[in-house]
Amino acid sequence: MRETLRTRLGWLHGWLGYGAGLVLTCIFATGSVAVFNMEITRWMQPEVQLAAPAPPSPPALDAAARLVAAGQAHGVSAFIALPSARSPTLDVLHYNGHEFVGARLDPATGAVIPARITAGGGLFYNFHHTLFLGPQMGTIIVNIAGMALLVAVVSGVVIHIHALVPDIIMLRLSAARLRAWLDAHLLAGVLFLPFIVMMAYTGVLVKADMIVPAPVRPMQANAPAPAPMPDMTQLPLAPLLAQARASLPGQAPGFILFAPQRVSISASDASSAFLTRDHADFSLPGGRPLPVDTTATPIARTMQFMHGLHYARFAPPGLRWLYFLSGLCGTAVMASGLVLFVMKRRRHAGHRWAHRLADGLNVAVIAGLPAAMLAFLEGNRLVPASLPGREDWETRIFFSVWALCALHALFQALRGQARLAWRAQLGLVGLLGAALPVLDVLGCPAAFRALPMLHMAVDGMGSGVAIMALYARHRLGRRGA
Repeated sequence: MRETLRTRLGWLHGWLGYGAGLVLTCIFATGSVAVFNMEITRWMQPEVQLAAPAPPSPPALDAAARLVAAGQAHGVSAFIALPSARSPTLDVLHYNGHEFVGARLDPATGAVIPARITAGGGLFYNFHHTLFLGPQMGTIIVNIAGMALLVAVVSGVVIHIHALVPDIIMLRLSAARLRAWLDAHLLAGVLFLPFIVMMAYTGVLVKADMIVPAPVRPMQANAPAPAPMPDMTQLPLAPLLAQARASLPGQAPGFILFAPQRVSISASDASSAFLTRDHADFSLPGGRPLPVDTTATPIARTMQFMHGLHYARFAPPGLRWLYFLSGLCGTAVMASGLVLFVMKRRRHAGHRWAHRLADGLNVAVIAGLPAAMLAFLEGNRLVPASLPGREDWETRIFFSVWALCALHALFQALRGQARLAWRAQLGLVGLLGAALPVLDVLGCPAAFRALPMLHMAVDGMGSGVAIMALYARHRLGRRGA
């Protein structure tokens, strides 16, 4: 009975794990990088060279309000993001369907910083949550993959529980390739099991309404037309911001949002581990304070804590790096599982087109995605800063490079030459990773001098990926795998 259960769970773990693993590898890889989405956006806007945040001055807030009003006049709904430790500028942002883009202002003077428009780290954040398939369909697919991960984790623990400790203690990386891959998969999976389960569970929970949506109330046939926006340029924002700080004790203001009859100042996402949407409201056009809207019920607080754990916007730099490294190890668990699935079936099914297809998909995901991510960062330095719609060009570079890598991988794998695809694409990752710091230093020397730690961190990650890719390529060639 026990062996029958383990056999069936092994089948479930293998096939469900492979099908979901292709998506989960992409989700974990982009999610790990998205932990630093705001820092990546700063790197991709080298014209912004402010080192530390400063409280926004009254003239700067009024200048931001004028930009919001100008956008409203053209049908663009924008909001103001206040300076923070991770983004020291005063931003006027709007949603373009994928990312939040807009003007960056100096918080001291209100002058618009001539920063290039970029998709920034928001691309990785959006891909992590929606696979760039839209907030509805993409989120549903990501949630299904998250639930499949939880099933795969439980089945994997049951399968290996009888020999889990010996397999971890006797880590045989120099043994046969299949045994070494399995030991690495088990070691990373067990050590980072709490993190993987936490991210999968909270990720599914915070987006559960996409799978089980609440009933939608039918719209009234004679619903009144929305009221026009009042002239916000006549309402000083600095006094309202001071009142909001007093009305939201323990929570720093983070956003200023505008509606036809009120202005709302919301708490910053980084205020605490509880990601709230508490806000202080003021009526328009007079600015009279309205009752503060807070959510203090136990269910609401629990959901806020789940959101906070998953998004980690409260995390200080050290904890954010821990999230990043744990996410990379989670990515390694998914990627090694994909490789194991193919290796175990190569002897008896290696000649079949389905096995070769799986081989090609592995190359496209494990090597092609990092190549596309590095090409996206380098595209930021190569696309002209004044080009209209340049954020869309950056996005096209990401998906075009990934599509070309996928086509190359599938073409070689279906010919039975998956090893050539691995070597070529690992070499491409190494080349792109090594070129990233060179492009950064040569293309934006002033920004590198102004913010050396930021640029060294992003360039260092690119160089680290290059070293790992070239080492893997060397090992692949030496062992003839």
